[in-house]
Amino acid sequence: MSYIDQSFNANQACIGFCDNRRKHSYQNTSYHSSDDGGMLLLEQNVQKKQDIDNLLSEALNALTFHEREEQQEVLHGVDKVIAEGDDFIANSLVDLDTDLMRIKAGSAYEIAERMDPTYATSRAFRVMFLRANRYDVKASANQMLLFFELKQQLFGNDKLAKDITIDDLDENDLEALKAGAVQLAGRDTANRKIYIQLPGIRKFKYIQNELRSRFLITMQALRSEQTQLKGAVSILYSVGDFKDRCNGAGFVEHTKFALAVPQHSAGSHICFDDPNQYMVIKAGLSVLNAKFRARVRVHYGSHLECQYLLSTYGILTNTLPLTTSHGVNLSRHLDWVESCLRDSKDSAFTSPAGIKPNADDVLFMGYKTSSNLGNARLREGVKEIFLQYRAGSQEQKRLLIDGLIAQIHNSGGRFLKQDKESIWHEATLKESRTKVMKIISNYKRRLGTPRSTISPPSSIIGEPMPEDVIFGRNQHSRGNELLHHLVKERFEEYESLDRGMKMSLVDSIAKTIRDEGGRFLGPESNGWVELSIEQYRVKLSKYLTNHRRHFKKGGKYHTL
Repeated sequence: MSYIDQSFNANQACIGFCDNRRKHSYQNTSYHSSDDGGMLLLEQNVQKKQDIDNLLSEALNALTFHEREEQQEVLHGVDKVIAEGDDFIANSLVDLDTDLMRIKAGSAYEIAERMDPTYATSRAFRVMFLRANRYDVKASANQMLLFFELKQQLFGNDKLAKDITIDDLDENDLEALKAGAVQLAGRDTANRKIYIQLPGIRKFKYIQNELRSRFLITMQALRSEQTQLKGAVSILYSVGDFKDRCNGAGFVEHTKFALAVPQHSAGSHICFDDPNQYMVIKAGLSVLNAKFRARVRVHYGSHLECQYLLSTYGILTNTLPLTTSHGVNLSRHLDWVESCLRDSKDSAFTSPAGIKPNADDVLFMGYKTSSNLGNARLREGVKEIFLQYRAGSQEQKRLLIDGLIAQIHNSGGRFLKQDKESIWHEATLKESRTKVMKIISNYKRRLGTPRSTISPPSSIIGEPMPEDVIFGRNQHSRGNELLHHLVKERFEEYESLDRGMKMSLVDSIAKTIRDEGGRFLGPESNGWVELSIEQYRVKLSKYLTNHRRHFKKGGKYHTL
């Protein structure tokens, strides 16, 4: 059943364009079956309802059963966040760059790239588009071009290669921003950001004023990695006094805006109480692709009814800026605007140009040690991977370093350095690698532990026990079988962890095997040796890392 088919009982207002003409009355007009004019209008409303139903049904019919289930999970916030392994992200970025090279000629993106390559090619910036499109590389590349075209139209070429702040808004933009027609409204029960549009309180001189203020709101929200990963829920609330008095002005521009910004739409809700708004709703639905349309819900009714229906999707009334008297409470939105203004004033004294550092960044401080959270996080990461790094090959060391860099980026941080004028700029990948290698070198020097102090293997007497894990070709034991089972069972958990936390899972697997009486053994010329903690940690980590490749070869483990 289509959502707008749902209805209350005879004493309640209808939800949707109800076919039961004798029992129910509509929100704004009371029609009776004996009134020919009223009957005609009701028949027209039924047809309007059917048109919207058809658009929604077409979207569902265009999807496979699996795709329908997938979109339903996204809508209700029970979908799984994509596991962003280091190799997966790196490969996606390479493919994205290839696509951009093919299509960027003559675009606003190309202008931005020439102005500041570090901005347009920033890893964190590009990953934002990949996440918005659920790692559909082609869609991400096309959206990047649309994004810079939108930015060029709204702010001009001068601001193509910089983040937009509240200082970039003029007086009319600020007036549109403070009106609150578009604002953030907390999070739903799935912890996704909520955007609400209240068309009845729109206030702008030109449509561009509204779009520029909306651009600031959206990009500020996307600074959160959680919002990038989980997506956002939008509400178009056109009920009562919130009905649009501008006759849909800017509809096309706002539609183009939604397609250009790197915001994953987890769900979209349209609330209205006037059947005459049907044309705008139908036009909006018709431009959406099937998957997006499958995540749209249309709610018809009074304030109470629409808010009740929103609550069934995890959007609670107390998160919305609506009062019990059906007005709007702008206090939270205006506080957010004031915080943007304060941040702007503070930044004017710290970095008049370039990048303003945040807590998650790794700062290059020369011979000084930075106490910034990003630097502290990187130092902790070095401690976690140090033993693997010291025992690894050159290729393994490079992968470990790139993993630490990815960990900083995934937490919202950047690697920043200062020029001669003390202005911050983002470091290149080569400079970031050098920075990590330097921290590893410093940690090794402070540790003062030569390689020879690693616990040497100890020989064992007799044959291995059944519970032992035996490394080497064609080795089978109950211990090996247990290890295979644990790796298969906990692999997804391992992939989802930050690099700094992965070693704790490795140790947990090792503890389970030791609790069963098992040891970790390797071959020796005259028998077997028990491996040290450092040695079996490296082997287990490598085994987990190679798990996906092993299963691509028919699901069999070839060697430990």
